[in-house]
Amino acid sequence: MSETPTPPVQADPVPSGPAQPTPLPSGPLPPGPVRTGPVPPGRPSGRPLGTDSPERPAGVRQQRKRQTRQALLGAARRVLERRGMAGLTTREVAAEAGVAAGTFFVHFPDLNTLVETLLDEHVGQALDRALRTLPADGDLVARLVHVAAELYRSYDREPELSRQYISGSLFHHHPDGPTERRMAAFRAWVSGEFARAAEAGAVPPLDPVLAFTSYFSLYFGVLVAGLRGELDREAQLAVLDAALRRLVGGGEPGDGGSGPARAAREGRTV
Repeated sequence: MSETPTPPVQADPVPSGPAQPTPLPSGPLPPGPVRTGPVPPGRPSGRPLGTDSPERPAGVRQQRKRQTRQALLGAARRVLERRGMAGLTTREVAAEAGVAAGTFFVHFPDLNTLVETLLDEHVGQALDRALRTLPADGDLVARLVHVAAELYRSYDREPELSRQYISGSLFHHHPDGPTERRMAAFRAWVSGEFARAAEAGAVPPLDPVLAFTSYFSLYFGVLVAGLRGELDREAQLAVLDAALRRLVGGGEPGDGGSGPARAAREGRTV
């Protein structure tokens, strides 16, 4: 029985010359392959796998960062209440806040800056209250004493914590820290109050540095005396008022002033 011969396979002709690239399709490129399957937990449904960013949106990250920072500040307050400055450590603050020990340094370079931030928040809230209720028709001394009174009142609410805040931040100098920024703003306000009173002839002109340094020295000395229990609130305000009126020569409230202040209003020199 004879076999039918198999016809030979015809090979494709080999083109002569260099190989030609496959032309790209015209028009918009087709979408890439979409993987199918169940959506893993936590991934938004309806979005192809592999297309979501591994990072959270910036707004979410910033919110969580603020929350962690506030948790550390709240934890530091509680540790200070229990153990004082001597027992305050970065590890205990982090553990109290429920975060890793290294997370502390993401938000604060050291403990002193943390305590300084606590003090700044404390002072900032008191100053906001004081300036909102500032008597518009009060003389210079009355306005300065009003602000001091609100600050003294805020320290009296938590006297032990106030002592810790002050002792922990008193000699900590950080040029870009919150205390320096707060002090610069407060210095500008006090100097402005003295300048406006001098322009109105109520007090003699004072150098801005001398004016602020004198006021702050009196304010802080009276504050410490109160925290040490040497002066009650009424005595604090009486001492500060009398010392400031002696400084500007204003006499007693409502007496029209005396000495340099009266001379300034009358255009005389002393």
